[in-house]
This record gives sequence, C-alpha cells and structure tokens, in this order.
Amino acid sequence: MGFRPFEVLKEKIRKEDLPPGPERPLCEEDPEEFFRKVNPLPREKEIFWAPGFRKPPRFEERAWPPQPLQVRVWQTSEYMEGRAPGVTRELLRRLREGRIAWSRVLDLHGLTVAEAEVVFHRFLRECLFRGDRCVLIIHGRGLSSPRGPVLKEKVRFWLERGPLRRHVLAYTTARPCDGGPGATYVLLSRRKWR
Repeated sequence: MGFRPFEVLKEKIRKEDLPPGPERPLCEEDPEEFFRKVNPLPREKEIFWAPGFRKPPRFEERAWPPQPLQVRVWQTSEYMEGRAPGVTRELLRRLREGRIAWSRVLDLHGLTVAEAEVVFHRFLRECLFRGDRCVLIIHGRGLSSPRGPVLKEKVRFWLERGPLRRHVLAYTTARPCDGGPGATYVLLSRRKWR
C-alpha cells in the first residue's frame, strides 16, 4: 500500500472533540416538529386585507412581457421645437409624434460648422425643389464636444434665421427611434421652390 497521510488523523480526532453538527433538517414527513419551531406573530402585527381592497396581483397575473418605459422626448432638457406664424399646435404635435413621415435625411456628423452650413442649405434647397414635405436632419447631441452641441444650435439658428427660413413651417426634436435629441424633424412648405 502507499503512503496515506490522513490515516493518522482518524486516531487523533475523537467524536467528543468535534463541534455539534447541524440539526436534522425539517421535512414534510414530520409536520409536528415543523410547527413546534414556528412562533406566532404578535396581535398588533397581524396582516389582513380591508374589505374592498384588492390584493396585489400575483406574478402570473401581471402583464408579460413588461411594457417599456414611455419617455417623452419633449419633456427633456435637450428638446427643441419651433413653428412659423399660422402653423397650428396640432400640426406641430403630429410632427413631434412622428405622424408625418420624413422622406429624406441629412447626416451632419463629422462636418465642421462651415461645411455643415453649406451642406445644410444645399440639402434644404434640393428638398424644396423636389417638393419634400418633411425631412430629418441628424446633427448629433454634442456629448463628446467640449463646447457642447454646436451643430445642434447652428441647425436651430439656420432654421429660424437662415435664408430659407420662410420655407420652414416647423421643426421639432425627433423621436428616439429616429435619433432623439441628436436629430430634428423639419416640416417644409408645400409649394415647390423654383
């Protein structure tokens, strides 16, 4: 036989030297022992349901899958919107909710302000010439920029005070699925630009 280092330990340890083991686990076979270990609650801590009060639903009764949290973009600090005189709030609301489909998109990411201005005005002229009603401008949120959302503020300025402002009926921050605070819906006038 080989070397057995733990054989010697058996002789050194006596049963009375060992700490007591865990109590016998309670099981369904011995209910009396189970109830002997139960302490009743004090009367002032009794829990009862008031008449007419509905119990909270069990897990199975809850809606599954859980509904996503509905965040309204226009309730955030990054939201922006504007409308020309004569444009109804209803039309602005429809634009905000994405119920007016956009037909073209312009992405200004990675452009300088000077480049973005040229591209922006060229894009709007093309859209007016084609008769596009609603467009999406992606400018980004400016989170990585030390000066904040520069392009976003410039887009707002060009929409409100730029040379094509009379053709802009309304603008609003896009819904999250279209870019959220990093994008803007722009509603253009119906008449084609010549």
